[in-house]
Formats: sequence, structure tokens, C-alpha cells
Amino acid sequence: MQRGSLRLGTWLGIRVNVHWSVAVVAVFLGSSLAGAVGWTAATIGVVGFLVSILVHEFAHALTARHYDVETESIQLWALGGIARLKSESPSARAEGWIAAAGPLASFGLAFVFAGVWWSAGAREFDGPIAAIVVWLAIVNAILAAFNLLPGAPLDGGRIVKAVRWSQHGSRYRAAREAGRAGTALAWLLTGVGFLMLVRSDGGLWMMVIGLFVLVNAQVEIRAAELGERLEGITVGDLTWYGVAQAGPDMDADSMLWQRARLGNVGGVVVTDATGGPQGLVLEDQLWNVPAEERPWVLLSQLMVPLDGITRASPDEPITSVLPRLDPRRPAVTVWRDERMVGLISPERLLDRLRPAQR
Repeated sequence: MQRGSLRLGTWLGIRVNVHWSVAVVAVFLGSSLAGAVGWTAATIGVVGFLVSILVHEFAHALTARHYDVETESIQLWALGGIARLKSESPSARAEGWIAAAGPLASFGLAFVFAGVWWSAGAREFDGPIAAIVVWLAIVNAILAAFNLLPGAPLDGGRIVKAVRWSQHGSRYRAAREAGRAGTALAWLLTGVGFLMLVRSDGGLWMMVIGLFVLVNAQVEIRAAELGERLEGITVGDLTWYGVAQAGPDMDADSMLWQRARLGNVGGVVVTDATGGPQGLVLEDQLWNVPAEERPWVLLSQLMVPLDGITRASPDEPITSVLPRLDPRRPAVTVWRDERMVGLISPERLLDRLRPAQR
């Protein structure tokens, strides 16, 4: 879960998190609306807006499930939402429909809100609530249209990737092409935003969005290049089997004295009283504890719970694991039949990635 996020719960089998930045956007948006329609209607509008984003992301997630691609979580944050998929799409067709599902859902909501306004009597349906219903219809239409712009990481970029993938058969080439389209789109958005800012017509948000698209388009390109070079390598190929274990009462100093137990993987699994795995402590964490404090710091105090570390099976392609890695602790625990059998430490993973990045 992204740092600074609150877990809202699990809906339809998918974990939903909300980042603190959403509160800032909600207050700003609510204040802007309240001046025109009052705080009651403004609050309804903000809630409706956030629910609309959730519907958009759930459309992606549920369509992905139809193609046997599970969703790790849905994250709401300042610039919208992200459905984090556990693996890549199995085909160009799946990629296209998963990408298109979000904008289609947003267009659907736009028609629903417009239909509510129309069926209630259109011009006779007046007042703050009517204004919010019309606003939600417009916002959802804009959200759908914007996401269909043809460049990664937007949904339109995913559709470009799907189309090009179906044409020439290369997933990674298609991803690079979508990333380049996203780069061009980002510079266009940033340039238009800058001109608007110079002319005092706003434009700051467009510049921010443009820079966000630019950064993520470059990430898409690098990820495609990396994925192409790592194609065919499985998690099992990089796994260190037989990871050292220690009880929760083991201290950092004693563990370092027994450093040979850590092996080349450079980590230890912390077990509970029954021997079941509970968490992971990497060697770097042990050395980062000041020498004078190591005898008093227990592994249970240093460990990261196993459910907070990326999990994979030995037969899984390493390329499908990379998008799930937490950059703060890019380790992978390896499981077979619900039993932890090995570990890929950050050092071992980075050693394998470095040659691919040259």
C-alpha cells in the first residue's frame, strides 16, 4: 500500500486504499462548488465524483478478472485512481478491453446522470442538486474523453498498445510505441498549460498532469525495454532456496555474529513460537542498527510482515512480478502450495537487472 494511504476495505474481492492527498482535493473541490450550490450539494458532488472514479477503476479490475488477471488493489489519490493488476494482460484483445472498460464506465455514468436530469423534467428540475447532477454528467464525460487520449499511461495509450500489439505481435514493441505517444502527448499538455498560465487562464493543473504523463510514459518505455530483455526468466531462476530462519527473540547483534546463516540471500525469515514464518529482516537492516544498540534490538522489531512483501510462485515470469514490487523493499518471497520456499533479495534482483539496463 502506498505510504500515507488508508485502507477503506475490500470490495468485490479487491482491496481499496485512499491516499491522504484525496482529502486535499476533496476540500478544494468542495470549496469551489460550495460557492455556487452550497455545502450540502457540494458534499454530494464530491462524494459522487470520488464514487465515479471508483466505478471507473472497478470497471478495469472486473474486466481484468474476466480475462483471469487479478487486481492487487485500487488506489485513490490526488490525480484520480489506479487499479494495480497482479500480472500483464494475456493477449492484445484482453489489453484493449481492460483499458477501454474504464472510459466506457465513465461514459455510462455520464449518460446515467444526464438521464436522471432529463427524466426529472430537465429545465423544471432546477436548483443545487440538479446543478450537481449535470456537473457529474459533464465531469464523467470529460474523465472518459481525457483517459482516451492516445498515449501511455492513459487508457487510450493502453488501447494504442493493444492495437499495435495485435498488428505486429510484439507486446514490448507496442508498449514502447504507446510510451512514445504518451511522451508526445505529455509535452503537448504541458505546453498548452504553460501558455494558459502565461495568459492568466489557469493551466497549472494541466501542466501538472502533463508532467505526470511524461514521467509515467518514460517509465512505460523503460519497463518495456527491461521486460523484453528479461523475457523467459522465471522467479525460480532467481530464487535462493532454504532461507535462514530465526525466532522473534533473536537480537540483531547475535544474528550478525551468525552471518553465515544468512547465506548469499542476505536475509532471515522471522518465525513465531510454532515455527511459522511471520516476517523478513534483510541484512542491510541489521547493519543499519547502531552497533551499541544491536544487542537490544530484536528481529521482531525490525521485520517487515510477509504480507507487506511481494509474493510470487517459482513458475511465474519475473516480468509479471516487477510491476508489483514495492520500491522501498524490492524483495520477493517465493511460495509453493501455500508454503514459503525461498526468497529473492533486493541485491540479487538488482544484480540480475543491471546487465539488462546497460
